[in-house]
Amino acid sequence: MGFSGGGSNVLLPHTHDGRVSQDGGPLNFSNITQSQSAAGEVFYSDGTALQQLVYPAVPAGETLTALAASTAPSWNAAAAGTNNRVILDSQTFTASTTSTITFTPGTPIDDSVYQKIQIVFTGDGLGNTITRAKFNLDAGLLNTDYFENSIEVYNGSASYVNKNPQDPGDVYVRLTDILANGGETWIATVDVQLPSAGQDRTSIYYQIATHDRVANGSGYVINLNTPGAIERFQISMDGNLAKDMQFTVYGIKH
Repeated sequence: MGFSGGGSNVLLPHTHDGRVSQDGGPLNFSNITQSQSAAGEVFYSDGTALQQLVYPAVPAGETLTALAASTAPSWNAAAAGTNNRVILDSQTFTASTTSTITFTPGTPIDDSVYQKIQIVFTGDGLGNTITRAKFNLDAGLLNTDYFENSIEVYNGSASYVNKNPQDPGDVYVRLTDILANGGETWIATVDVQLPSAGQDRTSIYYQIATHDRVANGSGYVINLNTPGAIERFQISMDGNLAKDMQFTVYGIKH
């Protein structure tokens, strides 16, 4: 039935359907239609009639939420964000003469909490020549064997490494031959997959770059000193570290 009562001053039932003649037309929600509501209120249906949900008096980042077993929306404090990346160790070297950077966790790290470990180290040569960066994973180095497949690109030429534990001195993964020379800046990341309980092996992936070379490779470590866990993370250099060297170990949680 139409909006007009045909001469009667009684307002007849209507739906504000613009497709029906004299039905009042559609409501205009673009700053035209008014209601007895306060600023910010949200309308919802309880199944019978429209209800109003008051806007928070002191907004503090609440979210409109459908709580479990509820029948209406509500404003609730926003859930705290989950940080799956945490810093386990961070070291800065200022005028150091050491040739190694080491992180030894108080308790060997396994996969009960972390999916993997990521090591990021950066720096520059500051006039020094630092050659052959090496990555040692476990404290029982003499009991650990490293496989490695890698590629290094320098001056447009690529060199390849395919290493197995039968080679002499394979107690590390070689990240690159020449890391920094005469003050070059560099950055490297090493991702270490954490072994499950009882496993005596794990995988490594690394990438490293200076202004004129890049190296990418993967390693495979067997005979971990502590099966199912890792005891140590170490970067070794043939040459001494100078200042402005940064070494950070991140734990990536499940």
